[in-house]
Amino acid sequence: MDTANHTFRVPVPHARWNLPARSAGHLRPKRCGLPCLLVATSYLLGAVAYADLPLTIEDLLTKQGETRINASLTYHNGFSESAVYARVPLKDGRVVYVPISNASIRKNSDILVGTLALRYGITGSIEIYARGSGQYSSVRTSVGSTTDVRFLNTWVGASYQFKKDTETPALIGFVEGALFERGKDSTYALKSWAAGLTAYKSIDPIVFVFSGYYGLNLPRKDGGGTINPGNTLMLNPSVAFSVNDRVTLNTGVRWTNTWPWHTASRQYRETNTDLQLGVDYGFSDDNILNVTFSSNVSGTRGSNLRLDWLHTF
Repeated sequence: MDTANHTFRVPVPHARWNLPARSAGHLRPKRCGLPCLLVATSYLLGAVAYADLPLTIEDLLTKQGETRINASLTYHNGFSESAVYARVPLKDGRVVYVPISNASIRKNSDILVGTLALRYGITGSIEIYARGSGQYSSVRTSVGSTTDVRFLNTWVGASYQFKKDTETPALIGFVEGALFERGKDSTYALKSWAAGLTAYKSIDPIVFVFSGYYGLNLPRKDGGGTINPGNTLMLNPSVAFSVNDRVTLNTGVRWTNTWPWHTASRQYRETNTDLQLGVDYGFSDDNILNVTFSSNVSGTRGSNLRLDWLHTF
Protein backbone atom coordinates (compact mmCIF):
# COMPACT_ATOMS: atom_id res chain seq x y z
CA MET A 1 0.00 0.00 0.00
CA ASP A 2 1.34 3.44 -0.94
CA THR A 3 2.54 5.60 1.88
CA ALA A 4 0.23 8.61 2.42
CA ASN A 5 1.87 11.98 2.03
CA HIS A 6 0.71 14.02 5.04
CA THR A 7 2.42 17.25 4.06
CA PHE A 8 0.85 20.47 5.35
CA ARG A 9 1.32 23.88 3.81
CA VAL A 10 3.20 26.48 5.80
CA PRO A 11 0.78 29.24 6.81
CA VAL A 12 1.17 32.44 4.82
CA PRO A 13 1.46 35.53 7.04
CA HIS A 14 -1.41 37.98 6.69
CA ALA A 15 -3.15 35.75 4.12
CA ARG A 16 -6.49 37.22 5.09
CA TRP A 17 -5.50 40.66 3.80
CA ASN A 18 -3.00 39.41 1.22
CA LEU A 19 -0.32 41.63 2.74
CA PRO A 20 3.44 41.14 2.82
CA ALA A 21 4.96 39.91 6.06
CA ARG A 22 6.66 42.56 8.18
CA SER A 23 10.02 42.12 9.75
CA ALA A 24 10.20 40.24 13.03
CA GLY A 25 11.52 43.38 14.66
CA HIS A 26 8.11 44.99 14.23
CA LEU A 27 6.62 42.50 16.69
CA ARG A 28 9.12 42.91 19.47
CA PRO A 29 7.72 44.22 22.74
CA LYS A 30 10.70 46.53 22.66
CA ARG A 31 8.79 48.77 20.25
CA CYS A 32 6.43 49.47 23.05
CA GLY A 33 8.78 51.66 24.81
CA LEU A 34 9.39 54.27 22.20
CA PRO A 35 6.37 56.41 21.42
CA CYS A 36 6.29 58.59 18.47
CA LEU A 37 3.05 60.15 17.31
CA LEU A 38 1.41 62.42 19.69
CA VAL A 39 -2.02 63.65 18.74
CA ALA A 40 -1.92 61.48 19.67
CA THR A 41 -1.85 58.33 19.75
CA SER A 42 -0.45 55.43 21.58
CA TYR A 43 1.81 53.01 20.17
CA LEU A 44 3.96 50.12 21.24
CA LEU A 45 3.24 47.01 23.11
CA GLY A 46 2.71 43.51 22.34
CA ALA A 47 4.45 40.25 21.88
CA VAL A 48 4.64 37.76 19.08
CA ALA A 49 1.49 36.13 20.37
CA TYR A 50 -0.50 39.32 20.00
CA ALA A 51 -1.69 41.28 16.97
CA ASP A 52 0.19 44.39 15.92
CA LEU A 53 -0.66 47.56 17.75
CA PRO A 54 -2.12 50.63 16.08
CA LEU A 55 0.37 52.44 13.89
CA THR A 56 -0.46 55.61 15.77
CA ILE A 57 1.93 54.50 18.48
CA GLU A 58 4.74 54.42 15.95
CA ASP A 59 4.84 58.21 15.99
CA LEU A 60 5.09 59.13 19.66
CA LEU A 61 8.85 58.96 20.22
CA THR A 62 11.94 58.37 18.15
CA LYS A 63 14.31 55.54 19.08
CA GLN A 64 17.76 56.30 20.37
CA GLY A 65 20.10 57.30 17.54
CA GLU A 66 17.34 57.40 14.91
CA THR A 67 16.31 60.41 12.85
CA ARG A 68 12.80 60.96 11.56
CA ILE A 69 11.30 63.37 9.12
CA ASN A 70 7.63 64.29 9.44
CA ALA A 71 5.89 66.15 6.59
CA SER A 72 2.25 67.22 6.62
CA LEU A 73 -0.18 69.21 4.51
CA THR A 74 -3.39 70.56 6.04
CA TYR A 75 -6.33 71.96 4.08
CA HIS A 76 -8.69 74.24 6.02
CA ASN A 77 -12.05 75.49 4.80
CA GLY A 78 -13.88 77.94 7.03
CA PHE A 79 -16.27 80.85 7.40
CA SER A 80 -15.88 83.80 9.74
CA GLU A 81 -17.49 87.14 10.45
CA SER A 82 -14.77 89.05 12.31
CA ALA A 83 -11.67 86.92 12.85
CA VAL A 84 -8.21 88.45 12.48
CA TYR A 85 -6.55 85.03 12.38
CA ALA A 86 -7.80 81.63 11.15
CA ARG A 87 -7.08 78.80 13.59
CA VAL A 88 -5.81 75.72 11.71
CA PRO A 89 -5.23 72.52 13.75
CA LEU A 90 -2.03 70.59 13.07
CA LYS A 91 -0.73 67.26 14.31
CA ASP A 92 -1.16 66.22 17.94
CA GLY A 93 -3.61 69.00 18.66
CA ARG A 94 -1.21 71.85 17.98
CA VAL A 95 -2.62 74.79 16.07
CA VAL A 96 -1.25 77.47 13.79
CA TYR A 97 -2.77 80.95 13.49
CA VAL A 98 -2.94 82.20 9.90
CA PRO A 99 -3.40 85.97 9.42
CA ILE A 100 -6.42 86.85 7.25
CA SER A 101 -7.49 90.20 5.85
CA ASN A 102 -10.78 92.13 6.05
CA ALA A 103 -11.29 91.27 9.70
CA SER A 104 -14.47 93.30 10.10
CA ILE A 105 -16.63 91.61 7.46
CA ARG A 106 -17.95 88.14 6.61
CA LYS A 107 -15.50 85.95 4.77
CA ASN A 108 -15.00 82.46 3.37
CA SER A 109 -11.47 81.07 3.26
CA ASP A 110 -9.41 78.19 1.88
CA ILE A 111 -6.03 77.71 3.56
CA LEU A 112 -3.17 75.26 2.93
CA VAL A 113 -0.58 74.85 5.69
CA GLY A 114 2.56 72.81 5.03
CA THR A 115 4.71 71.65 7.95
CA LEU A 116 8.10 69.94 7.97
CA ALA A 117 9.56 68.51 11.20
CA LEU A 118 12.89 66.87 11.98
CA ARG A 119 13.08 64.58 15.03
CA TYR A 120 16.01 62.86 16.73
CA GLY A 121 16.09 60.29 19.53
CA ILE A 122 18.76 61.16 22.10
CA THR A 123 17.88 58.20 24.34
CA GLY A 124 15.07 55.68 24.45
CA SER A 125 13.06 58.19 26.50
CA ILE A 126 14.12 61.60 25.13
CA GLU A 127 13.45 63.11 21.73
CA ILE A 128 14.27 66.59 20.40
CA TYR A 129 12.67 68.15 17.36
CA ALA A 130 12.29 71.26 15.21
CA ARG A 131 9.53 72.17 12.78
CA GLY A 132 8.54 74.96 10.45
CA SER A 133 5.25 75.88 8.77
CA GLY A 134 4.21 77.96 5.78
CA GLN A 135 0.84 78.77 4.29
CA TYR A 136 -1.17 79.71 1.22
CA SER A 137 -4.58 81.33 1.78
CA SER A 138 -7.44 82.51 -0.39
CA VAL A 139 -10.03 84.73 1.33
CA ARG A 140 -13.28 85.78 -0.34
CA THR A 141 -15.62 88.55 0.83
CA SER A 142 -18.46 90.64 -0.56
CA VAL A 143 -15.95 93.31 -1.61
CA GLY A 144 -13.46 91.02 -3.37
CA SER A 145 -10.87 88.33 -2.74
CA THR A 146 -7.24 88.19 -1.61
CA THR A 147 -4.48 85.58 -1.64
CA ASP A 148 -1.43 85.34 0.59
CA VAL A 149 1.69 83.16 0.75
CA ARG A 150 4.05 83.37 3.71
CA PHE A 151 6.31 81.46 6.07
CA LEU A 152 4.52 81.25 9.44
CA ASN A 153 6.77 79.97 12.22
CA THR A 154 9.64 77.86 13.51
CA TRP A 155 9.36 75.79 16.72
CA VAL A 156 11.82 73.69 18.72
CA GLY A 157 10.97 71.28 21.52
CA ALA A 158 11.65 68.06 23.38
CA SER A 159 9.57 65.04 24.45
CA TYR A 160 10.21 62.76 27.41
CA GLN A 161 8.66 59.40 28.29
CA PHE A 162 8.00 59.32 32.03
CA LYS A 163 6.77 55.70 32.03
CA LYS A 164 6.00 52.86 29.68
CA ASP A 165 2.70 51.08 29.18
CA THR A 166 2.44 48.49 31.96
CA GLU A 167 -0.42 47.85 34.37
CA THR A 168 -0.93 51.62 34.27
CA PRO A 169 -0.93 53.80 31.13
CA ALA A 170 2.23 55.08 29.49
CA LEU A 171 2.95 58.79 29.97
CA ILE A 172 4.83 61.14 27.64
CA GLY A 173 5.36 64.86 28.10
CA PHE A 174 6.64 67.64 25.85
CA VAL A 175 7.65 71.29 26.01
CA GLU A 176 8.26 73.60 23.05
CA GLY A 177 8.73 77.24 22.10
CA ALA A 178 8.44 79.36 18.94
CA LEU A 179 11.79 80.76 17.80
CA PHE A 180 10.11 82.75 15.02
CA GLU A 181 6.54 83.77 14.17
CA ARG A 182 5.14 86.02 11.49
CA GLY A 183 1.96 88.00 12.08
CA LYS A 184 0.00 90.22 9.71
CA ASP A 185 2.64 92.95 9.53
CA SER A 186 5.50 92.02 11.88
CA THR A 187 7.69 89.15 13.05
CA TYR A 188 8.46 88.18 16.65
CA ALA A 189 10.36 85.57 18.66
CA LEU A 190 9.85 83.63 21.89
CA LYS A 191 6.27 84.84 22.30
CA SER A 192 4.54 81.44 22.14
CA TRP A 193 5.17 78.41 24.39
CA ALA A 194 3.42 75.10 24.98
CA ALA A 195 3.65 72.10 27.31
CA GLY A 196 1.55 68.95 27.35
CA LEU A 197 1.10 65.28 28.22
CA THR A 198 -0.06 62.17 26.38
CA ALA A 199 -1.24 59.05 28.22
CA TYR A 200 -2.08 55.82 26.43
CA LYS A 201 -3.13 52.29 27.32
CA SER A 202 -3.04 49.39 24.88
CA ILE A 203 -5.56 46.56 25.20
CA ASP A 204 -4.84 44.60 22.04
CA PRO A 205 -5.98 45.47 19.39
CA ILE A 206 -7.28 48.79 20.79
CA VAL A 207 -5.32 51.73 22.18
CA PHE A 208 -6.96 54.38 24.35
CA VAL A 209 -5.24 57.77 24.22
CA PHE A 210 -5.72 60.98 26.16
CA SER A 211 -3.60 64.00 25.34
CA GLY A 212 -3.67 67.64 26.30
CA TYR A 213 -1.56 70.75 26.28
CA TYR A 214 -1.52 74.33 27.51
CA GLY A 215 -0.37 77.08 25.17
CA LEU A 216 1.04 80.32 26.58
CA ASN A 217 0.75 83.21 24.10
CA LEU A 218 2.45 86.40 25.24
CA PRO A 219 1.56 89.90 23.95
CA ARG A 220 3.39 90.84 20.76
CA LYS A 221 3.76 93.91 18.53
CA ASP A 222 2.16 93.55 15.11
CA GLY A 223 2.25 96.57 12.85
CA GLY A 224 1.27 99.67 14.78
CA GLY A 225 -0.45 97.87 17.66
CA THR A 226 0.01 95.25 20.35
CA ILE A 227 -1.83 91.93 20.15
CA ASN A 228 -2.50 89.73 23.17
CA PRO A 229 -3.79 86.47 21.65
CA GLY A 230 -4.82 84.81 24.92
CA ASN A 231 -3.83 81.32 26.07
CA THR A 232 -5.13 77.94 24.94
CA LEU A 233 -6.07 74.68 26.69
CA MET A 234 -6.64 71.60 24.51
CA LEU A 235 -7.94 68.15 25.56
CA ASN A 236 -8.05 65.27 23.06
CA PRO A 237 -9.37 61.79 23.99
CA SER A 238 -9.18 59.26 21.15
CA VAL A 239 -9.35 55.55 20.36
CA ALA A 240 -7.25 53.64 17.80
CA PHE A 241 -8.09 50.20 16.41
CA SER A 242 -5.51 47.99 14.69
CA VAL A 243 -7.20 46.33 11.71
CA ASN A 244 -3.97 44.52 10.84
CA ASP A 245 -0.26 45.28 10.96
CA ARG A 246 -0.59 47.78 8.10
CA VAL A 247 -3.84 49.62 8.79
CA THR A 248 -5.09 51.45 11.89
CA LEU A 249 -8.38 53.31 12.26
CA ASN A 250 -8.78 56.07 14.83
CA THR A 251 -11.37 58.52 16.05
CA GLY A 252 -11.46 61.18 18.73
CA VAL A 253 -12.81 64.46 20.01
CA ARG A 254 -10.71 67.60 20.42
CA TRP A 255 -11.97 70.20 22.91
CA THR A 256 -10.31 73.61 22.93
CA ASN A 257 -10.67 76.50 25.36
CA THR A 258 -9.24 79.79 24.09
CA TRP A 259 -9.03 82.78 26.38
CA PRO A 260 -9.92 86.22 24.92
CA TRP A 261 -7.91 88.07 22.36
CA HIS A 262 -7.48 91.47 23.97
CA THR A 263 -8.45 93.28 20.76
CA ALA A 264 -11.70 94.35 19.16
CA SER A 265 -12.00 91.03 17.30
CA ARG A 266 -12.86 88.82 20.30
CA GLN A 267 -13.12 89.86 23.92
CA TYR A 268 -14.64 86.73 25.42
CA ARG A 269 -13.51 83.18 26.24
CA GLU A 270 -14.31 80.70 23.48
CA THR A 271 -14.70 76.90 23.51
CA ASN A 272 -14.84 74.61 20.49
CA THR A 273 -15.33 70.87 19.93
CA ASP A 274 -13.99 69.06 16.86
CA LEU A 275 -14.75 65.50 15.73
CA GLN A 276 -11.77 63.59 14.29
CA LEU A 277 -11.70 60.56 11.98
CA GLY A 278 -8.45 59.09 10.69
CA VAL A 279 -6.64 56.15 9.15
CA ASP A 280 -2.95 55.14 9.24
CA TYR A 281 -1.31 53.01 6.57
CA GLY A 282 2.17 51.55 6.97
CA PHE A 283 3.87 51.12 3.61
CA SER A 284 6.86 49.63 5.43
CA ASP A 285 8.46 49.71 8.87
CA ASP A 286 10.00 53.08 7.97
CA ASN A 287 7.12 54.84 6.19
CA ILE A 288 3.69 55.60 7.65
CA LEU A 289 0.96 57.71 6.06
CA ASN A 290 -1.87 59.21 8.10
CA VAL A 291 -5.04 60.85 6.77
CA THR A 292 -7.19 62.73 9.30
CA PHE A 293 -10.43 64.63 8.78
CA SER A 294 -11.73 66.94 11.51
CA SER A 295 -14.77 69.16 11.63
CA ASN A 296 -15.92 71.73 14.15
CA VAL A 297 -19.23 70.43 15.54
CA SER A 298 -19.95 73.24 18.01
CA GLY A 299 -19.39 76.39 16.00
CA THR A 300 -18.20 77.87 12.72
CA ARG A 301 -14.52 76.91 12.79
CA GLY A 302 -14.85 74.97 9.54
CA SER A 303 -13.33 71.63 8.58
CA ASN A 304 -9.81 70.32 8.02
CA LEU A 305 -8.21 67.52 6.01
CA ARG A 306 -4.62 66.62 6.93
CA LEU A 307 -2.07 64.31 5.32
CA ASP A 308 0.93 63.22 7.43
CA TRP A 309 3.96 61.27 6.26
CA LEU A 310 6.46 59.87 8.77
CA HIS A 311 9.80 58.47 7.56
CA THR A 312 12.51 56.90 9.72
CA PHE A 313 16.11 56.95 8.50
